[in-house]
Amino acid sequence: MRHLLRFYSGEGKPTIIYREEDEEGKGEVKGLELSGRQDIVFSDKFSCIGFKTPDGYCSCKNSAVHTRQCPTCAALDISRAYTVGNFSGLPQLYEEAKKQEYVLYLAGFGEEIVKCGVTRKERFEHRMREQGADFGCVIAKYAGPDEIYNAEASIQSRFNFSNSVRLAQKMRMLEFDVGEARGNFSSKVEMVISSELLPSITAQIIDFSQFYPHARRAEEAKSIHGEIIGAKGEILLFKSDSSRHSAVNMRKHVGAFF
Repeated sequence: MRHLLRFYSGEGKPTIIYREEDEEGKGEVKGLELSGRQDIVFSDKFSCIGFKTPDGYCSCKNSAVHTRQCPTCAALDISRAYTVGNFSGLPQLYEEAKKQEYVLYLAGFGEEIVKCGVTRKERFEHRMREQGADFGCVIAKYAGPDEIYNAEASIQSRFNFSNSVRLAQKMRMLEFDVGEARGNFSSKVEMVISSELLPSITAQIIDFSQFYPHARRAEEAKSIHGEIIGAKGEILLFKSDSSRHSAVNMRKHVGAFF
């Protein structure tokens, strides 16, 4: 069985990470780049994907089922360190993080949604693309992770920015008015910069919409049957035999079998 652990497209190549599982839920972790014709059906059954460490993917110690990731594995996952700044279980990673430059960013999705987030400076553009952001802008820079997460929470609260954007919302915004979206996003960036709440910086807005395939009136699909067009963040786009454009919310299938 193939157990879907992750889907990403930050480098413009839709890729599935999966475990070729045996009866004990163990096996080799592999990557599959999706291109050309694909026919993939996902199961309704889910089981815990385990957790990722700096050394790779680990199987769930609880053999948890009916969940994409159990609480135990979520607490051990390396993503916890980078999403909320909790390095308590990864002291070596924290020492490395202190040497890196972090950025506070705004990401725009469609005409209305603006998210405020944190990432390492070197990953900024990759991070925008793996989220499927249409516009992105660095609004502050910090040495290491110690101060930036408090700044993130403060800016989110002050300006009512999102901490995360549901993929269902992104699905509804595959088509949008680019001019209106850029104008709205620019005004939000200017609002934050002019508030002088953050260290002074020259803010540069980057249009990431150019990196995504254009799929008009894409219908949501539960499985993949057709020619891969590309991806926008975790939304996989393909053209069916009837030449219709279809979109698959790949996050929904993490933890499923295919």
